[in-house]
Amino acid sequence: MSASTFFARRLPASSLARRGLGVLGTLMLLAAPDQDARALTLAPPETETSPEGVEVEPEPAAEPEPEPPPTWRFRHADKPVKVVVLAGSVGAWQRDPYAQHFENWCSNVEVKNLSKTGYGAWQLRQRFMDQVVANGYVNLRDPANEYWLVFQGGLNSVAMPEKTNKEIRQLFMSAHQRNMKVVALSLTPWGDEGDSRRWKGLTGLTYQGYTQKIVDFELGRLSPQEALGRYLDARDQPDAPWDPSELADIGVDLYDSAMRDRDAPLREIQPLRRELERSKEWKRRFAELDESTRELALDEYAQRAAELPRWYMRKELHSFDDIHPNEHGHRLLAQIACPELPDSWGCACPAIGSDVPAE
Repeated sequence: MSASTFFARRLPASSLARRGLGVLGTLMLLAAPDQDARALTLAPPETETSPEGVEVEPEPAAEPEPEPPPTWRFRHADKPVKVVVLAGSVGAWQRDPYAQHFENWCSNVEVKNLSKTGYGAWQLRQRFMDQVVANGYVNLRDPANEYWLVFQGGLNSVAMPEKTNKEIRQLFMSAHQRNMKVVALSLTPWGDEGDSRRWKGLTGLTYQGYTQKIVDFELGRLSPQEALGRYLDARDQPDAPWDPSELADIGVDLYDSAMRDRDAPLREIQPLRRELERSKEWKRRFAELDESTRELALDEYAQRAAELPRWYMRKELHSFDDIHPNEHGHRLLAQIACPELPDSWGCACPAIGSDVPAE
């Protein structure tokens, strides 16, 4: 398999990067001019179709089917914190979903869950405009209430991370322009050794890289250039630092959390290293490295590929597949997020992992 099919997310500060210029510095010098200065991408440019079957359907080129005009409203005057939850099919889970836990644990909160199975970032943004902004029954300027958007989506468009980030950024801006604050719940761990199309060998680094780029934007860890890439011109001032309106007010890292299978068995390193050594793309891209530095880089990438199973969701949290958490996974998700939620919500948060069975 060619290494042109895998994405290497930014290298961690390690012993490799501390050897003079080090592997990280050398890779930055060898990277193409339009590349992220902190990452080396060996994958082809983003495609215009998302990976089939990540949730239900890829993000379409056309607009979603128009929905009937919204008629829902918030109904509880004694709940001054109004929360809209917007996600794909993870958020749309029906059996004790995390949105319900927020409402149960947070005494001041009334939740409307607008999550929709099969929706990628662009569709979710359209749904927000149709169901919230265009909803004449919801007064987002009501001074008696506090309004929040809880966003947890983008997996359906994960193969287009920069485009997904562009759409999420626009969604956050639209919410802020309308007196809402934003909680970003990151993508959850996903993947499985049985999924050979997306996770076999070095290919898994592609999908972990895609996922990590969306997660890092949702958590405010990336610069505009890193997050948006070729979509940077969507900003009025492309080279300016982030404006607070473009980012979530609160970010919760679910990807690198207790939902991860941190104790999963590692893959065998030597087959992965041989796969790299056979790759024409690897040889071309790293031809200028001296032999010792190239060997260190081979070890680094092979080790990362070997650790991929530890970025999957814990098996006891799976529902019908490796992507969708079951009711225990939703409870754990809510437990991880709860301590990060605003004081105004009045949350009484259970301990993380309580009532969640171990494997």
